[in-house]
Amino acid sequence: MQANVRLFRLPLAARYAIQGMVQLVRLQRNGSYSLLEDIAKAGRLPKNFLSKIFQDLTQAGLLESRRGRGGGYALAQPADKIHLMEIIESTHDPLPEQSVCVLRPGSCTAEEPCVLHGSVVAWEELIRKRLEDTTLAEAVQECSLESEAHQV
Repeated sequence: MQANVRLFRLPLAARYAIQGMVQLVRLQRNGSYSLLEDIAKAGRLPKNFLSKIFQDLTQAGLLESRRGRGGGYALAQPADKIHLMEIIESTHDPLPEQSVCVLRPGSCTAEEPCVLHGSVVAWEELIRKRLEDTTLAEAVQECSLESEAHQV
């Protein structure tokens, strides 16, 4: 039996920000703007929370917003220039500095490590590095490949 253990979990705002940006890229056509309602619906995301997140992403310079007819949201930069860590940091909901220990209640530290502490820290560093290196364009491509695989 295989255990489904998740050691590293992005904050909710960060997850919704990445999912919303992925949906925006999928919906965008030739620099057009997409409505928040359409983005939220496509990603099955809560519209009100996504609105707040997209305001943060706009202030960070990752999105542009336009009011009125033909308005909505568009990327402020090409998707291959936006890294996932930039999106996460723009949500003002930072990644936890210390994860919960998988063997005992609370957190363990370098001073009082559990037997898995060194491995967990190394995994988290790899994940952070991957988030810094992965672009939004790569995430969109990966999501597209994954959804195609589920359709087969």
